[in-house]
Amino acid sequence: MQKNMPQQLPQHKAFMLSDFGVRLRRIAPPQTGSGPVAYAHQDDFYIVGLVEKGTGRGIIDFKECSFAQGEVFLIQPGQVHRFIGSEDAEGWMLFADSSFVGSEEKNIFDNFLLFAPAVKIDGRRMGELKQLAGILAGRVDCITGEQAKATARRLAETFIGIVAEAVQEAGLNRARHSRRHVEIVLSFRSLLAGHLAANRYPSYYASMLNISPVYLNEVVKEVTGMSASSYIRNEMVLQAKRMLVYTGLSVKEISNRLGIEDCAYFSRLFTRTTGLPPSLFRQKNLE
Repeated sequence: MQKNMPQQLPQHKAFMLSDFGVRLRRIAPPQTGSGPVAYAHQDDFYIVGLVEKGTGRGIIDFKECSFAQGEVFLIQPGQVHRFIGSEDAEGWMLFADSSFVGSEEKNIFDNFLLFAPAVKIDGRRMGELKQLAGILAGRVDCITGEQAKATARRLAETFIGIVAEAVQEAGLNRARHSRRHVEIVLSFRSLLAGHLAANRYPSYYASMLNISPVYLNEVVKEVTGMSASSYIRNEMVLQAKRMLVYTGLSVKEISNRLGIEDCAYFSRLFTRTTGLPPSLFRQKNLE
């Protein structure tokens, strides 16, 4: 574990990838007396879901999402998530190490997640993904040899590549936003991930992007519907939510990790944004 990483709450037994970076699970209708997983996860790998039949519901980064037949859904590393309901959903979930997602695919997925958690795919690609999942299912739990592991990795990479093709082809919101503007917002988000605790001023990020603060604000508002300042504040609150739900850090420790020395100010900001004080938010999301 990396130094200074948050302490994880004992909410569930940690889900582990195989030693070759892949896991596969079948999505099946719940048995009598069973229900959806109620606890929150936060993983350091990608989860790609394929819904063959039925519908399901989940919460990704504290927003409720629905998944329907013929769709793929994506959960990125670091996103807190849990599944809360299913209407006879059937399909597959592929769990894959981040190294399986190349830079171009990551850009496609980042673009995708600006607008939606799931996308409809065509019948041909659905058939290909089902075939790949079936092949992997017959191999992934009984692999020992290095050559077999390499084959499983290639199958998983192909699965992810086909999903990236489908997402790119769907062209989510391309008609409303220019490619340049989306790229600026993605770069802005990437910079926030590394610098949020050090600086929360739009001018700082505009300077790093070699654009004016006014232009950054215009672009962020056009693509996301909120100002750059609001986006930064929401990202900070999201990071706080993740730590409240998935770590044992105190509110003061979380405030410090976010670069806010005045814990009372942090609590007021969090409450004003979410409608709940941090301690109550944690309590409600751990019930």
